[in-house]
Amino acid sequence: MIADQDLFDFLDAVDEAIEQSGQEPVDIEEAVMRIRNLAYELTQPFYQCVACGRLFSTNDEYAQTSPFDGKSVLSSALGENWKRPLIGDWRDSREGPIKGYLWCQGTTSEQTYEFDQYELLEEHYWRLFHELSGKNTLRSALLKKNYTEIHIWPSE
Repeated sequence: MIADQDLFDFLDAVDEAIEQSGQEPVDIEEAVMRIRNLAYELTQPFYQCVACGRLFSTNDEYAQTSPFDGKSVLSSALGENWKRPLIGDWRDSREGPIKGYLWCQGTTSEQTYEFDQYELLEEHYWRLFHELSGKNTLRSALLKKNYTEIHIWPSE
């Protein structure tokens, strides 16, 4: 099983390995091994108890004896270091006082912030952008105002 938070890292690694591999057998083998190593790092086997139906996970270090112990098993194998998207969206046309939203997914939950002033949304967006990019935990960022892209990272 691979967490949805890790899926794009894995797919990017597959793309990169294919695009950068040469035609020589040693180059192809190196690309395949990079993909296999990443797959091993980002996946975790699961087993289902035939008696109670609960799912259990294992890795090289331990076998859990109780189901997940309150930890989200569908979170990234990279923990807090996984690369997440940041999305800010403002629309003057929205009904009600809340015109803007900022989404930033954490390791176990999605954080949604609501704004009634564009300047506050933009300020919060840039603070999170710099914080996450400084930690190298930002996959992409998008800030839109009335359907117009104000900022997109990485740039296309």
